[in-house]
Amino acid sequence: MIFLLFAIIFGSLFSVIFKICQRRQIDTSQVILFNYVTAIVFSIVPMLMAVARGEAEFADYALAPKPLLLAVLQGVFFYLGFLVMNRSTWRSGVALTTAAARASLILPLILSWLFFSQTAPSWLLVALMLVAMGLMVIPAESEKHDASQLTGISEKARRVKTMLALLAVFLCYGISDFMLKVVQNSVDTEAGLSSQMTVIFISASAASLVACIANGSFRNDGRAHRDSLHQGFRWRNFVGGLILGLVNTGCTACMLRALASISTSIFYPVYNICIVVLATLTGVLFFKEKIKPVQIGGLLLALTAISLQLM
Repeated sequence: MIFLLFAIIFGSLFSVIFKICQRRQIDTSQVILFNYVTAIVFSIVPMLMAVARGEAEFADYALAPKPLLLAVLQGVFFYLGFLVMNRSTWRSGVALTTAAARASLILPLILSWLFFSQTAPSWLLVALMLVAMGLMVIPAESEKHDASQLTGISEKARRVKTMLALLAVFLCYGISDFMLKVVQNSVDTEAGLSSQMTVIFISASAASLVACIANGSFRNDGRAHRDSLHQGFRWRNFVGGLILGLVNTGCTACMLRALASISTSIFYPVYNICIVVLATLTGVLFFKEKIKPVQIGGLLLALTAISLQLM
């Protein structure tokens, strides 16, 4: 259970870090890239130390083609997850973005039932979660500092984009969580698990680097972009990536190890319900986010649905 506890703590920090980066106009494209570079280093070092101490050999970390391919695919989903979370946090805030990501637990539960013969989620759980998601994606008013960057876009278009951003988080995180279980099931050794985690981060960093090059993140043009100011490399971008990378490494490692000993029907509900509570409190108390009554109803309904899974 200790791995589950730390996974919850680390998992609740993602959207908070993005919110801080956006408020300080830190280039989140570079933050995501440096985050994965950091994660690669901190995942490789323990393996090298194990080999140096004679506790393992390099051959122990070799992966068969199937686990390798799954890890590469998971890395792409990890990157997409951060991408849509960053966008949704900018539009919808910490509380709703995290709630959308955690409400997605219904997807891995359904997929685990279909592909791993695990207990099927009750129709009540499915219905409550879908209704909760419907309430939560009712877009709130854009924040003032965000609206100023969206000049020329109607309020209706802004609301639609906000709703689509939350739905993207819901779908991306749901599929990613299921893929993580598939990845974990494809190996049966601790060394194999460590190798997969490293490959996941390498794949995600490659996707992130391509994105940075494509959007000109390292160009020192000084022009305002939609989510940050691209002014070339800055140390604050690296520091932000370092912090996010440490959190990301800790969360991924703890999730993989927790899933090895805890059923998905127990892990995902506990993991998600705790993160929703922590993120909502953080968004309201520290970032002064305003949530509509109907969205509060969606959050409570999601918590109720998640709690039902524990019964």
